[in-house]
Amino acid sequence: MKKRILEMLRETSQPLSGQEISRRLEVSRVAVWKHISQLKQSGLAIESTARGYRLLTIPDTPFPWLFGPRSALIHYHPELDSTMNRAMDLARAGCPPYTVVVADRQLQGRGRMQRQWQSEEGGLYFSMVLRPTLLPRVCPVINLAVALDLVATLARCCGIAARVKWPNDVLVDGRKIAGILSQMEVEADQVAFINVGIGLNLNNRPEIADKPAVSALQLTGRRSNRAEILADFLDRFEARMAAFSRADVLQQWRERTITLGRRVAITTLRDSCEGLAVDIDDEGGLILEMADGARRTVFYGDCFHT
Repeated sequence: MKKRILEMLRETSQPLSGQEISRRLEVSRVAVWKHISQLKQSGLAIESTARGYRLLTIPDTPFPWLFGPRSALIHYHPELDSTMNRAMDLARAGCPPYTVVVADRQLQGRGRMQRQWQSEEGGLYFSMVLRPTLLPRVCPVINLAVALDLVATLARCCGIAARVKWPNDVLVDGRKIAGILSQMEVEADQVAFINVGIGLNLNNRPEIADKPAVSALQLTGRRSNRAEILADFLDRFEARMAAFSRADVLQQWRERTITLGRRVAITTLRDSCEGLAVDIDDEGGLILEMADGARRTVFYGDCFHT
């Protein structure tokens, strides 16, 4: 009901009377008033005048009721320790695929290799629960697909031209605007679920000394609507997964990456190696040409362009 009221208010710049809203929704004016009051309490700027109600600003907070048929799958929190932690609990409890946990702020947001991910207000921080019918060895390709759809969403919603960097970063002019982290649980060689966590710098101002970062606000000077960006990304990603093509993902990634053709250093908690990044394999591993001409495929680790 709240979503339908919001849609009506967004369709006109003129005040819309409570009587007209109640007529369209076939509910009482008292019910309309209660829903409007709850929308205001949620932080929406709605003006009440003698002529009716008028929406002053489009809501940015990703409230579940903004997502229509998907609303039951959206778990919104003003603050969490980590969206990945909450998504893990939901996944193990049997939640449906495409369940999303989103928070305004994380206290213990993390990236690869247990690094902290800055999660101050203004960014978009969310985790998805996926249950793909893919072999476990193929699932790293999902990270590549997520990065590609983030690039497309940033282009459409913000006018930002981003590129992808192996294994799962999204950059603009060498500065990180989004990071991706995934965790998988396997049962008897079958994927039980994959949780994909995404941190997207939108209306915040990230400051990471060793890895330059940037936000959409810093790039464009305009605030982005987090709810609209999340909805756009979910639409793209669910459509991609419904007709999943590993070959398409790999080819699109090759076309949009800044990693291939560069000399890179790959570091893990145990070792490191350097070489020329020449391609990715069918499972998303990065193929390096070493100094002696031999080739080596790496599947995880931090990648530094040298």
